Amino acid sequence: MHDGDILVTTVDDALIRNDEMLVLVGSEVMLLSVVSTEIARVCAGGLTLGELGDHLFSVFGPPLDGSRVGERTRVLVAELVEAGILRVASAPQDM
Repeated sequence: MHDGDILVTTVDDALIRNDEMLVLVGSEVMLLSVVSTEIARVCAGGLTLGELGDHLFSVFGPPLDGSRVGERTRVLVAELVEAGILRVASAPQDM
């Protein structure tokens, strides 16, 4: 995954309440954490991985586990992609 890759939310339906999101993906219903909710919300219109990392840092500050923002963002995105909540579209190549 690269900083220029575009992330898009792919849920079938969602309900946001108290900073958490309840999502429907296929036949599965999942409750997202506050951070995952923010990721799904801001990626609804498409956002690059790098932009997402910058956004998460501005909203939540540095990761509490001491990791770098880019590393932690990649881990969170990978989990959401595996769950079917996000999809990664490669960035267009410069010609």
